[in-house]
Amino acid sequence: MTDDPENTVKERVVAQATSLFEVHDHVVRVIGNLDLPMGEVYDEYGIKNDDTFDFEAITRLYLYKEAAEMKQEEVTSRVKNWEYLQQLFGLDRAPTQAAFSYTKKHRFSYEFRSLLNDIAKGIRDAGRQQDHYNKDLKSPDPTPSPDEIEDTSTPLHHYVDDHAPDIISAALNDVCPAFDTGRAHNVVHEDRTVWEHQILMSLSDRAGTRSAFRTFNKFRTRALHNDTHVRAVKKLGTPHRYTLDDFSGSHRPTPYWRKVADTIQPQFSDAVENMLGRIREADEFSEPVVAAIDTVRVPVSVTPYKGEADVEPGDTKVKTKNGNLRVPKDDYPKMIKGGNDKPVGYEYATLTIVGNNDPIVLAVEPVRHNSNWELDNGMSVTWAETVNRLMQQATELVDIHLVMADRAFENREVKHVLDQYHDVNYLLPKTKRSEAMKEDLEEVESDPSLVSRVQPASFYLDENKTRYVEAESDDTVGEDGYSHDLNFMYVPAKKDDWVYTELDDVEYTVFVTNREDVLPEDAMGFCNRYSSRWDIEIEYKMIKPLLPSIASKDYRMQYFSFVFSCLLYNLWRLTGSR
Repeated sequence: MTDDPENTVKERVVAQATSLFEVHDHVVRVIGNLDLPMGEVYDEYGIKNDDTFDFEAITRLYLYKEAAEMKQEEVTSRVKNWEYLQQLFGLDRAPTQAAFSYTKKHRFSYEFRSLLNDIAKGIRDAGRQQDHYNKDLKSPDPTPSPDEIEDTSTPLHHYVDDHAPDIISAALNDVCPAFDTGRAHNVVHEDRTVWEHQILMSLSDRAGTRSAFRTFNKFRTRALHNDTHVRAVKKLGTPHRYTLDDFSGSHRPTPYWRKVADTIQPQFSDAVENMLGRIREADEFSEPVVAAIDTVRVPVSVTPYKGEADVEPGDTKVKTKNGNLRVPKDDYPKMIKGGNDKPVGYEYATLTIVGNNDPIVLAVEPVRHNSNWELDNGMSVTWAETVNRLMQQATELVDIHLVMADRAFENREVKHVLDQYHDVNYLLPKTKRSEAMKEDLEEVESDPSLVSRVQPASFYLDENKTRYVEAESDDTVGEDGYSHDLNFMYVPAKKDDWVYTELDDVEYTVFVTNREDVLPEDAMGFCNRYSSRWDIEIEYKMIKPLLPSIASKDYRMQYFSFVFSCLLYNLWRLTGSR
């Protein structure tokens, strides 16, 4: 079968897998990136035609089956439902159970099967050394790239339809009891009926098909008129508490959207806690967790500007991003954000578990930034306050040891909040270029012995440039504005969107972290953890279609619909990985 002894082949492949587990956080990526010695084995099946599966691709699938200790029916079902697995392994289609069985019997010799079984055991053991256990090996890769999802031919509704029964059951058991509309107990339609209607809107409006609708009707108790549903959701999101600041002229009153969010968020957290309780009971969750923060904008089609027929004499005009003069609408929702070459829409920030645990949205926070059509300049909430609120919500539910975010969050106050307010490590890509950073990068590039560089620094806050942290009076700020020590890491870029600068055709990126024990030889591996942020990109691709079409400008409806869709996404990820 091979010129080398079988043990030599096994040792070479397992050694590769061990190294790959240090870079990739899932077995499917490890197997997909193995350099298999296919030139040293041969296909027992000598006939080649259009229906023949690629020998190397089917070999990788067999290794996945054995490494994850899955049954034949289970692995063929998984590769059918998750098309990006076909891409990773090089399959042009999903094999049926019969085709996979035929391949194993007629194309793999007994010696080759034995060798693959030994290699698979070695891969499994290598994964366990990196804390990847059976549940992690068996589940679909939790971090496929957005491109892999988009490139598959299977539309979103396939996934929704496939898991609709499990999602609906879990939603009714874990999510719905956490929400309380506060209506009278003698109402015609109880809260459960309201949430059944909300599930129906999410699963069959844009994300699902008639299959999901039929599945839903098996669970549904009574039909609900849309007006009743709207009134119930508005009741749930109506703030009931007021503070002295709301009636005092000495402080800026709490904006209505903030009160709505503060009313709904505790109920969202209760629902997430119910989900976490389920997976903790099954011993399928490990803490502390790695978390990722990002933002998503939900587009709306209504323009913020008046039409020519509605413009009145004396109306104030503003300059749009295109340089045109337009008249803003008087009643346009304050929470809709626009500009920066993006469509206008409601924007939200989320904090999501990433890495080895199932990806779960732990916290949701409204994003409020002023837009160019707001004549009073509106108000803007700093990223530092947004991150602090997300962390406050999330740390009530889980322990967090590392937070990652994109360049939008790389600013001084955010870093201070994460380090001093919450005592967590952070990993952020740098945004601004400086001469010092350029010199450090050039030194890395010019020294062939250096692959990466770690540059320690002390970090200070400038009281004249802080908006959220009171640098003068905050006890967490030291002398002269000292905040904490950090490390700049200069490493070769792995992804296009990581690129910071290019030196002699080598693309580099710069990350910053408050972790103290980062050595130059460890920097690349540590920064590779940033790839697990892919989860949050996929998250948004799934949540948006789960948002029902809502014409209402009422922020209670908009915010609740988003957080409820996040909960359905959580359930989809939890049920889809089991």
